[in-house]
Amino acid sequence: MATVTPDSPARAVRTDIAPLKRPDYADYLALLGLTTSGGSLPPEVAEVLTMAPVGPLATHGTALCLTARQRRSTNPKPSGAIFASSPDWAYQHPLVRTDPGLSSLLARTALLIYGVAVTPHRRRQGIARALLTETEHRARTAGYRLTSLIHDPDLTGFYQRLGYVTASHVTIAMPDAGMGLTQPPPYMTAVKALHPDVRIRQLPGAPGPVVSGLLPGWDLPTGARFEGGRLIA
Repeated sequence: MATVTPDSPARAVRTDIAPLKRPDYADYLALLGLTTSGGSLPPEVAEVLTMAPVGPLATHGTALCLTARQRRSTNPKPSGAIFASSPDWAYQHPLVRTDPGLSSLLARTALLIYGVAVTPHRRRQGIARALLTETEHRARTAGYRLTSLIHDPDLTGFYQRLGYVTASHVTIAMPDAGMGLTQPPPYMTAVKALHPDVRIRQLPGAPGPVVSGLLPGWDLPTGARFEGGRLIA
């Protein structure tokens, strides 16, 4: 369990972040129901909670499920929740069809935060920041190189203050091609490097930021650019 005292525009609250426990399942699912990130939560979330953890980062199945509580609070229910797992796009790139092991490698390298939520009367107290900070710490420790999430444009400033790069379109540089992450309006993608080899930058002609170095050898040479919507490395 991590104890975090985050800063906040309203007031600082000492927050305990810990893996989800069975008595909190219903409250956890209710909190996740408050998310507005374009319906990005997997439909099988409730089923995932019944699974044993798989991998060094997971708490349930292949997912990381954390809750937040205020220390010394008279309310025993969690005030915040986060659900993170491997990104859908790890299984969608054309390279996966010729290299089946690529999906499992990407699933151990990139983490998608499908949902982070705080109960309404506890917002602006640093709880979401604490949940994200602990998630990033656990992911970095487990060897992950990138976190990403989908968010409402009203939260752009919040995620940028936490070190995320946000845009309506993000490209993941891959051998011979790029994987484009485009969200339906008005939602946006936010990405954050967890490893020094991962770079997020703008390229000439690119529709948005480009992530390189996600895997060894997936860097971009000098002079890389976009032409006709295609990454030219």
